[in-house]
This record gives sequence, C-alpha cells and structure tokens, in this order.
Amino acid sequence: MYISIEVYKGDDNSFLAACPELSLFSSGETEQQAVDRLKEDIVSHLYSSRKRYADVEIKTSRHLYRSGRPQIH
Repeated sequence: MYISIEVYKGDDNSFLAACPELSLFSSGETEQQAVDRLKEDIVSHLYSSRKRYADVEIKTSRHLYRSGRPQIH
C-alpha cells in the first residue's frame, strides 16, 4: 500500500502533514513530528475502518511546500 504525505511549512514555522488519499491532516512543531503524528492517524484510520492488512507499511513521498497551508474544504 502506498500513501503519500505532503508537508507544508507555515509562516509561523509550524508544519502541517497531509494525506490526500484519506483526507487526514496532522500538525507539529517540526516536520518529523507532523509526519509521525499523521502516520499514527493513518494506521488508526485504517484499523477503525475495519480494513485489515496483514502487513501495513506506509511508504511516504514527502513534498515540502513553503507557501502556506493547504485549503481544507
């Protein structure tokens, strides 16, 4: 399973990690903290959705955007 993670750096030097495939977002004071929190949320989401995967491995592709946070609709 491949899930992409996009990382946005805010003007206040905080970070937002986004998973577009699952519409999940997480924030942190560092890029790594935001990504780690999002990974936990992804696993929790997959488990709570009763989607069973024998070996869940989250492969990420990070894209760091410095022009603000994404719009959430």
